[in-house]
Amino acid sequence: MEKLLFRLCWITYFSTYIGRLNYSAGLTEIITSEGFSKGQAGMIGTAFFIAYGAGQFVSGFLGDRLAPKKMVFTGLMVSGFCNLAMAGVKSPELMAAVWCVNGLFQAFIWSPMIRLMYEYYKTETRMKACVSLNSSVPIGTMAAYGLTALVIWLSGWRAMFVLAGAVLTVTSLFWITGMKRVERYAAESGKMTGIPSGEPDRSAKAAVNWKSLLIQSGFLFLMMALFVQGALKDGVTTWVPTYISETYGLSAIMAITSTMVIPVFNLLGVYMASFANLHWFRNEVRTAGAFFVVSAAAILVLRLVSGRSMAVSFLMLALATTAMMAVNTMLIAVLPSYFGVIGRASSVSGLLNSSVYAGGAVSTYGIGALSVALGWNATIVIWFLMAAVSAAICFLTVRKWIAYRKEVLRI
Repeated sequence: MEKLLFRLCWITYFSTYIGRLNYSAGLTEIITSEGFSKGQAGMIGTAFFIAYGAGQFVSGFLGDRLAPKKMVFTGLMVSGFCNLAMAGVKSPELMAAVWCVNGLFQAFIWSPMIRLMYEYYKTETRMKACVSLNSSVPIGTMAAYGLTALVIWLSGWRAMFVLAGAVLTVTSLFWITGMKRVERYAAESGKMTGIPSGEPDRSAKAAVNWKSLLIQSGFLFLMMALFVQGALKDGVTTWVPTYISETYGLSAIMAITSTMVIPVFNLLGVYMASFANLHWFRNEVRTAGAFFVVSAAAILVLRLVSGRSMAVSFLMLALATTAMMAVNTMLIAVLPSYFGVIGRASSVSGLLNSSVYAGGAVSTYGIGALSVALGWNATIVIWFLMAAVSAAICFLTVRKWIAYRKEVLRI
């Protein structure tokens, strides 16, 4: 049962990246072939992240109240239709509207899956499953960039949306069929009790309101750090092909293809975070702070070599975004699962994730605007300052999180 559920969740979240990052991966080609300005192209990506961030906030709370199985199915199916629609629209305004709807419904997927992880997994295997599930992010990113480069080379950028629409539609049917099997296995093994791994503590849930949760746990400050994490992870990933193309003179397709090396490194971030947390820092927030420091250092080196060495620039971009993947693993994949004990795994996941994609929304447009107004070197300096401040926020929040875990969650 646990193995089947993990495969379903992994394949599902992997597929969402095919229908999410295909726009970012094809951004340089879309700007070139359609004649869009950076501002117009960036606004389409921003529309997705605004909708995704808002949708995460809503779907997180709905995920603790509605059937996760149906929420994920709906998100996949509508996202598939949106990708198919993107293949036909031509104006940047219509593209922004369609991509906005795509972002809203893709937000119906992650938080409900975190709830399923709490409900169906034993305590001793849940954290490992959450960490491994996050590996779908860099692998999905690599697949999105690779497929986009291939499809643009063969058929043009519109064909990549047709492919993504087909993938998401098929995955939605795979999901709903597989979840029926999971539920049947759970019922046959006697674990279908509503919350198979143990009932959440309803008295603790009733005693905890959102104001106290945000302040006492330190999450109000972590949301600021996650805003930056989203800006660095998604915003930087969006504009890397354009930065490489403009700085080193590569063609659009070559820039997209070369960028595929970054998700290969990002995959290491998932497991580096787990190892560092288990053996060195033993605290998710402290681990996140350490990786913000790594990201800041990599960005500083990037500024020093920008325009001089394409290989070192790639390596530093890979290291910076890998560190952000490690932060994502700790604060988005692992941290929310602790709140299953009070029945709020999905809502906490949605709350934190909304901060990440608010950052992604601002930076998708903002990085393009900054690069035009100030140039890439000044933009990179701003990235460094953002990462350094976020590291300080995490380290200052460690004690609050430790106290909250002991006193409220009793972990």
